[in-house]
Amino acid sequence: MNKYTVLFSMLLSQFAFAAPSIGPAPVKHLYVPQGFDSNDTVEVVVTGNFPNPCYSRNTVVVDVIDDQINVEVSALNSEKMISCPDIIVPFKEVVSVGNLQGGDYQITVNGVLKDNLVVTEADSNSVDDHLYAAIDNIEKKGPNDYVLHGWRYSPCIELDRIDVLSNGKDTLSVLPVMKQVSSFCPMKMIPVSYPVKLNFGELKSQDPLIYIRTMDGKSFNSIIHLGDRR
Repeated sequence: MNKYTVLFSMLLSQFAFAAPSIGPAPVKHLYVPQGFDSNDTVEVVVTGNFPNPCYSRNTVVVDVIDDQINVEVSALNSEKMISCPDIIVPFKEVVSVGNLQGGDYQITVNGVLKDNLVVTEADSNSVDDHLYAAIDNIEKKGPNDYVLHGWRYSPCIELDRIDVLSNGKDTLSVLPVMKQVSSFCPMKMIPVSYPVKLNFGELKSQDPLIYIRTMDGKSFNSIIHLGDRR
């Protein structure tokens, strides 16, 4: 073996050693919102803490078998490649489970977090029974007073009502339902702000999730800390 072969082998070994490792993410909590039906894209929210900035989110794999939903959230670990400060890094993963038939399901995340999910049967075959506002931010005004900020894509739609559903544990689902008021719908981006009152009294968690359904079939999510309410 000549010196060039040895050098090439050493370089390959260094690159192999330096490659980030992949393993289960250190998940901590599973939020399961209410209000999904069989026409919705079902979502759950998973949170956790990385031990340092060398960790980062990698992939999410969802497997649905009958009434069992298995979610695997993985993370990249680059500790062998670089030096990282001893700083805990919180993460939040919005997991799209997809369209499900009406029924009761059990969700398991990384084999350690478990909860139940209820999906009702839709009243129609449309993509969604309701049209929701395009919300991209939420502002806190008081202990129970919040404002939803977003966009109205056309003057032909306006806010009908805001429904708030509680799962009784750790999540408030906010559904800003829109209605069509005209058949003429020109495209026009109009900023909107909708006040809403949120009652956290029946929730058991001190770090509840505000899960806001949005027009694109997805959601905007915010975790608040009740100990910081003023």
